[in-house]
Amino acid sequence: MKFIFKSILIVIVFLISLLIFLPKENLYNLAEKELQRQNIIISNELRKEKSFGLDINGAEVYYDGIYTAFVKEINLTSFLFYTSINLDSIRISKDFENMLPSKIKNIKLIHSLSTFNKVLIRANGEFGEFKGEVLLFERKIIGELKPSNIMKTKYRNLLRQFRLEEGKYRYEFKF
Repeated sequence: MKFIFKSILIVIVFLISLLIFLPKENLYNLAEKELQRQNIIISNELRKEKSFGLDINGAEVYYDGIYTAFVKEINLTSFLFYTSINLDSIRISKDFENMLPSKIKNIKLIHSLSTFNKVLIRANGEFGEFKGEVLLFERKIIGELKPSNIMKTKYRNLLRQFRLEEGKYRYEFKF
């Protein structure tokens, strides 16, 4: 019984040590390289490594060389079975204000090994509230939007990308 307990304790200590000493900035750099393949560049950010995550402040996002958004804060937290990415205070570029709501309060992405084929998405801002998921194996994004009055009046063209079903705005996109 003592041998089993010691073995389990050693495995737990090893896993926690692995998470704490894992080079998170190197993993972030790897993710940045993958985003560059999609023509998305994140620059001018300040990084601060934490025990179980990484904080990124002041990130400027460019798509195809065009300034797209400023993200005030990104928090990446990862445990072996659970990962969350929290983006706070996102401001869309003035060039896109006519097409997209310019202020997004929060976007939260959650991935868990219990649902390894899905990434949950929760977002809120000037547009209202969005709840959805990315189905990784099907390469599809599905979700539901509760639009704000600003979204209904100022961004009708964007709202047309959603299907109105039973009083709810549903979104589906294959990538």
